[in-house]
Amino acid sequence: MNNKKIGIGLSLVLSIMLVITGCGGNGKEDASPSASAPASSAAATESPSASAETPKVDGNITILYHTSKEQYEESKANNPSAYDAVWETIPQFEAETGGKVTVIAVPWGDQKPTLISMVNAGDQVDIAQANDQNFPVYPLKKIVQPIDPYVDLSDPMWNGAVTNTFTFGGKPYAVGTSAAPIVIYYNKTLFTNNGVKTPSEYYQEGSWNWNAFREVAMQMTADTDGDGKNDQFGFGWWDAGYPLYVGSNGKTLLNYGADGAISTNYDSENVKEAMQFAQDALLKDKFIDREKEGDYFISEFKNGKLAMTAEYGLSGFTVFKSDYEIDFVPVPTGPKGANDVGPGGLSGWAIPTASKNPQGAAAFIKMMSANEAKVASEANVTNFGQDKVDLINKLAGKVLFAPIGVEKYWDANGIVLAGIKDGTPAGTFSQNAKNMLEEGINITLSQ
Repeated sequence: MNNKKIGIGLSLVLSIMLVITGCGGNGKEDASPSASAPASSAAATESPSASAETPKVDGNITILYHTSKEQYEESKANNPSAYDAVWETIPQFEAETGGKVTVIAVPWGDQKPTLISMVNAGDQVDIAQANDQNFPVYPLKKIVQPIDPYVDLSDPMWNGAVTNTFTFGGKPYAVGTSAAPIVIYYNKTLFTNNGVKTPSEYYQEGSWNWNAFREVAMQMTADTDGDGKNDQFGFGWWDAGYPLYVGSNGKTLLNYGADGAISTNYDSENVKEAMQFAQDALLKDKFIDREKEGDYFISEFKNGKLAMTAEYGLSGFTVFKSDYEIDFVPVPTGPKGANDVGPGGLSGWAIPTASKNPQGAAAFIKMMSANEAKVASEANVTNFGQDKVDLINKLAGKVLFAPIGVEKYWDANGIVLAGIKDGTPAGTFSQNAKNMLEEGINITLSQ
């Protein structure tokens, strides 16, 4: 697997603005966040008010951001419902503080080197985006500072999964309100027509686990045209769904210890079970189309040839829109996993060490996050209904995620995926992947 595909990092490096555009369309781990829709999947369980009085602070701040004002205005012209919390909050923040917000717009892929260069040069930059690929480098290089002196982490508006993700060496370096859990979308019409019990029925009775997932996937795999070859499959997604099984079995591939140490879980039983389950699904149970790779699952699902797939949060209702009735459930729980805990995408906001105004930065982050959460909640309830929003919100606080900005991460993951596909014993390729990733960890820690 290369770094343009959905991997175990499981993030679209979101600013969490993806109601209309989901990851399924491109599947790129390094894809730039979209500003084409209101805030995505899940806000805090109870959206904070965007009109809360801002503390009297110095409002002169500088933000390093991936979208310019011109780019956002173009998005708004093409899609009036587009919403970018940064640009929408700036006028409000300036009016309430009397300050000036300066935005340095830098393409997504250039964010990390630009921020490192600015901090090393002592240039003012008060707010930066935190994502899966610039951590743990930012705290390791002291590019960002612990955020808890400036932000009240006990405030319920902050998503605990985001705070946990960006905690390194026991110190929190970023906050955010939102996370987008990956969920299983299924073709309800296809299940009904085949007389097969739906994933929602299993979930409602508390038995939506790997066994149930495997059972229905195999039941939904069939030769519908009588040519002796299956043309309808039970499941399909990036990399045979391996990332989903790792998260749903209670582990991430990287551990970040309170002492600052980094280690890998490639040799854990949780991960080995996930590897074996993915390999069996592809080679033994054959409920995944082995001949197809990439984002084929989008068209296959929409064409009624795929019973189940996956997507971030509520965006699947747009990505997979078709003539069929579709619905979603959480990822199935693995033998060592916990109910409703699984992988997902998230991002946050950090305060660089070069900040000249961390108090102002914190005030802007809070105002912006409140605006984002409010718009997300209102838009999602209107579009999808309260029940679905409530479920996504519940799952969003339980996203299991670890940053992947470690050298040789993709090389190690590639070893695993090759082993799954060619039938190599899991114990063999897991050890090879562990060796590769440990080499990358040592490089990262010594840079």
